[in-house]
Amino acid sequence: MNKLPRPVFWTSLLVAVLLAGVLAACSPTPTVDQAQVPHDSCGPIEPTDAEVKKVLTFGEGLFNSADWVKSYTVDPYKVTLTRRNDAVQAIAYSEYLIFTCGYSQTDLGNYFNDEGFNIIFSDYESHTLAKFCEQSGTSLYEYDLVDSNINYKARYWVKQEDEKHIFVYMLVFPQSDPGSLDTFSKQLFPLLTTCP
Repeated sequence: MNKLPRPVFWTSLLVAVLLAGVLAACSPTPTVDQAQVPHDSCGPIEPTDAEVKKVLTFGEGLFNSADWVKSYTVDPYKVTLTRRNDAVQAIAYSEYLIFTCGYSQTDLGNYFNDEGFNIIFSDYESHTLAKFCEQSGTSLYEYDLVDSNINYKARYWVKQEDEKHIFVYMLVFPQSDPGSLDTFSKQLFPLLTTCP
């Protein structure tokens, strides 16, 4: 279980690199009136209280057990939340990405591709895309993972909230516990629990 949190690091690193490229056109241009809140040329770069609350409250009732340990960060352009359960070797990770200048489908394709998932899952011995599907602005990538000779299943949702926000959610459970993965998936994403 030592390696489950590392995909969180790689996901954050990938987001930082790709956001830097996407937001390169949004050069910092704060005015005297805006000195208290960091801005780029398109708007504030710090998440709002409402954006932070959205991440912290999404699915919170599902993680009531003391076994789920929560940590989160608030950074320019994103909010991340990790819930780990070492007792069952599971992880729930969410990320709310803020594109102040907006994003395009090309930007999404450049981020959520083989290279991006190679980075996200780089600390696993192997990762294989098992299924992919889309429904109403939400994409689901299902991966088979192996780490320390333990097989895991990962579900990775990408939801286009609006023209400036993307919500990412990942669940990873041991392959030997498909019931828990299904239960959490149904509660979090009832319209796109798994790919057919």
